[in-house]
Amino acid sequence: LLLYILLNFIIMQHVQVPNDMTKESSLTPDCLLVYACIKRYMNKDTREAFPSLVTLCKDSGASEPTVRKCIKSLIDAEYLSCRKDGRKNVYTFSRYKNFEPFSYEFLSSPDYSFNEKAMLLARQQYMFKDPITHEGKSCHSDRQLSKLINMSHQTISKCSKSLEEKGVMRSVPTNVIDPETGCKITEKVFDLDKLHQGIIFTLMNHESRISSNEDKLEMLA
Repeated sequence: LLLYILLNFIIMQHVQVPNDMTKESSLTPDCLLVYACIKRYMNKDTREAFPSLVTLCKDSGASEPTVRKCIKSLIDAEYLSCRKDGRKNVYTFSRYKNFEPFSYEFLSSPDYSFNEKAMLLARQQYMFKDPITHEGKSCHSDRQLSKLINMSHQTISKCSKSLEEKGVMRSVPTNVIDPETGCKITEKVFDLDKLHQGIIFTLMNHESRISSNEDKLEMLA
């Protein structure tokens, strides 16, 4: 029972960010980070949150104009709505089907910059998550990824170099040829445990157990 309670506590300590937010709209990775910071305060019953702009600036590391711009973009893209309740803004989140989880520890970590966190938030859905090594693997070039997540390839390259220096990402040469450049593709491998993203594999195991239990119940029915 204690293990079950502990497992559920761990599972609760994450924020869900819908997939394809940058693909289906003009949203940028900055918007995804601000979205995650707002959602961290969401009441799971009402799907509402009302953190102040000061709190969001502090949590995200972004300036107030950037936070305001991102909130407007998120509202325009219908990922959240906003209403006034006295002096505070109350945000309500739209429903979604598929998502990527991001741990509170990752979002709060002082080890990574605003751009690094934003890039990782947008990039994670395009990674293959290896349950054995706890690594996230991506073969997208910086230019390919730039088109997918609406971030300049220069910023992506700078973030990748910084993450490599911090020991949470490494580049692995492959023999696969990029049809656009004619060069061999370099696979980017992320250590998700070091990035405080082990929550991914906790959720995968949890979902696997639920699926297994459902199968057993169907056999007994």
